[in-house]
Amino acid sequence: MDDPLNTAVQYHSSGQLDAADESYRNFLTTNPEHPDALHLYGVLNHQMGRSREGIELIKKALALQPSYAEAHSNLGNIFRELGSLDEAVAAYKAALSVVPDYAEALYNLGQTQRAMEHFEESLQSLQKAVELATDFPEGHNEIGAVLRDLERPEEALKSLETALTLRPDFAEAYSNLGSTYADLGDLDSAVINFQKAIALRPDLAETHTNLANTLSLLGYFMDAIESYNRSLSVQPNDKETLYLLGNALLDMGHHKEGLKYKREARGVIEFGTDETNQYQIIGKVIRNTNDD
Repeated sequence: MDDPLNTAVQYHSSGQLDAADESYRNFLTTNPEHPDALHLYGVLNHQMGRSREGIELIKKALALQPSYAEAHSNLGNIFRELGSLDEAVAAYKAALSVVPDYAEALYNLGQTQRAMEHFEESLQSLQKAVELATDFPEGHNEIGAVLRDLERPEEALKSLETALTLRPDFAEAYSNLGSTYADLGDLDSAVINFQKAIALRPDLAETHTNLANTLSLLGYFMDAIESYNRSLSVQPNDKETLYLLGNALLDMGHHKEGLKYKREARGVIEFGTDETNQYQIIGKVIRNTNDD
């Protein structure tokens, strides 16, 4: 009976989603209460943009098999990607109630708790995950990021260095290491690590922005402007980067261009009143305050 299901799984794992879709549906027509098929078809539905259908299918699988830890965990993943973080946490905890040493569920729980700014809980979940999977660079990297959130940069350095020992080409870990050095005031080391991250992953827009911020602090405004522009080539409409680019241009004395980017980022720029208290400039509007 499971041969057609195995075919569906093979299509799914090879990325042939339409073929997998048809195969799962055909299998479930004759086997409507098969927990594995319901679970996997639920995951596929989410991948194909039908997340609500996916949730219902996985819930049906769990109603048939409540101890299905992987289904609980994947349900949590869907909720997390949809931004339903409380529901994601509940699903991960349900998985862990069945399999307490489920490292992947602990890691995903820790990530979700960090997104909710529950940093101490996040740290505990992530530390349990790396205790179970010691050669897990993503877990050590995430611990480093949470330790930065908790303003414990020296400890963050150790976790990030462990991540990079386990995976020397880990761009995100280099980026977090750069931010940690910046927290500690070692701007030169921050620049070096941001550059290593970008060499590995040129599409890391936030890293380009962080590099630009650090270069600005060091007084290298032209290099900073170049890095802001590289960030915007990846994320053209990022308002914060546009605003920071405007500041850098103003620091260089390019007032017209700098104000243009700041206005694009924030919509309205208030310059305040002049020394005679007669004029206030807001965006492109100049009005005489004495007319009020």
